[in-house]
Amino acid sequence: MASRPRPTAGPSRRSSPSSGSIRKKLTGRWRLVSYSARPVRGKELYPLGAAAKGVLDYSPEGNVSVHIMGEGYFAYYGYYTVDETTATVTHHLELCSDRSLAGASNLRHIALEGGSLVLSGSMKLDGKPHTIRVVWERQVDQP
Repeated sequence: MASRPRPTAGPSRRSSPSSGSIRKKLTGRWRLVSYSARPVRGKELYPLGAAAKGVLDYSPEGNVSVHIMGEGYFAYYGYYTVDETTATVTHHLELCSDRSLAGASNLRHIALEGGSLVLSGSMKLDGKPHTIRVVWERQVDQP
């Protein structure tokens, strides 16, 4: 596998004066609240079921790991880059439970709402375009 550029915690060429604020807010562990997809026409659906459970980890070093299970299982590992100007994160998949997605990059729009993180973007399901909305809740450390 080709080597990847190592993300740094410092400012990038695309950074604004408030660089790192979104990235810092993303860092840590998140628990899945909901994962839905809406086709161009039709009803919202839940690709892994309405009761799916999952975890999302963003490391300070720039690694990302996602595991979602419900009516199936989906997971990947890789690295992430943040564009502070457009409030987007791109997950660069190195390993994936769906082998056809290894090497892909998924751009997601970021909305931080209180203790929740909402990632949204385009995705194909069964060959048809959908807009996904994945809601995560920050995991609070337990004693």
